[in-house]
Amino acid sequence: MVSVQELIRKDGVRQVITGSILIAVMLFFVGSIFFIGFEAFLFNSIYSIAFGLAGIAVFRSGWEDLILADRSLGFIRDKNDAAFERFPERMYIGHQAASIFHACLYDMDGEVYTEIKQNRHLDMKIFRPFISFFSSGSIFPVSYILKDEDGMDAYKIVKKGGFTWRGYVQRPDGPYLAYTTQEKLKGTGRSVFQYIEGSKMRWKAEGDAFIGHFEIRDHHDQLWAIIKRDAIPTEAAERFDRMPGYLVEWKNRKNVPQSLIAFLFLLQTNTSV
Repeated sequence: MVSVQELIRKDGVRQVITGSILIAVMLFFVGSIFFIGFEAFLFNSIYSIAFGLAGIAVFRSGWEDLILADRSLGFIRDKNDAAFERFPERMYIGHQAASIFHACLYDMDGEVYTEIKQNRHLDMKIFRPFISFFSSGSIFPVSYILKDEDGMDAYKIVKKGGFTWRGYVQRPDGPYLAYTTQEKLKGTGRSVFQYIEGSKMRWKAEGDAFIGHFEIRDHHDQLWAIIKRDAIPTEAAERFDRMPGYLVEWKNRKNVPQSLIAFLFLLQTNTSV
C-alpha cells in the first residue's frame, strides 16, 4: 500500500522541478527583452508573466508538499455513505470561461446539482488571460471544496500542479481518503484513471485519451456513466457550447455516491488528458 507521505513527497519533488523550469523560461523571456526591438516587447512581456505565474504557483505548492509530507497522516476509511438520490439521464460537468476554479454539475436546463469552489479565495481576475494560456489553468495547483445536495461541505479536493496530473480527496477537516492515478495503455491510445481508497480501487475511467470519451466503472466493473469531453448536447447547445467540461450520460443514475462525483470533478479539472 502506497503511503500518503510517499505520494505527497513525490508530488512535491515533481512540482519543484516543474516550477523551476517554468521560472527559468520566464527569466529567459525577461532577459531577452533587453536584446529585442520594441515590436516584440509586448509578446515577451505576456509570456514572462504567464510562465512566471505558473512557475511560482507550482514551485510554492511543491515546496509546501515537501515540508508537510512527513506530517501527513495515512489514509483513513471514507465513512461518507451519502448519495444523490436520482440524476437526470444526461448532465454536464464543467466551468464557465470566467470562473476556471469553480465548476458545477448541471442538468440540461442549467440547474446546478452540486459544485466545487476554490478553497482559498484569490482574486485572479486580471491574471485570467495568463492562466488561460496554460490549458485554462490545468497546470495550476488548486484546492476545492465539494458541496453536497444541501450545500454542506462533503469533501476537500486537491489537484496538484504541473504537467503530470494527480488529485487527492480529503475530509473537509483534513484526513486523506483517496487519491488518483493515471496510466496510458501502450499501443492502444487509451488511458485509465483510477480513484484509489487506501489500497483499493473504487472507481476508474477508461477510454480514448485523444477524443476524451471514457467509461466510468466501479470496482465490480459495473458501468455507471459515459463521459465525453467538450461534447455539445443538442438539447442545450447554447448553454454548454462554450463551457469546457464533459457531457455525462448516466447508465446508473440512482443513489450515486458522492465519491463518484468527486472523481468526476477531478477528471474535469484536467480536461486536456
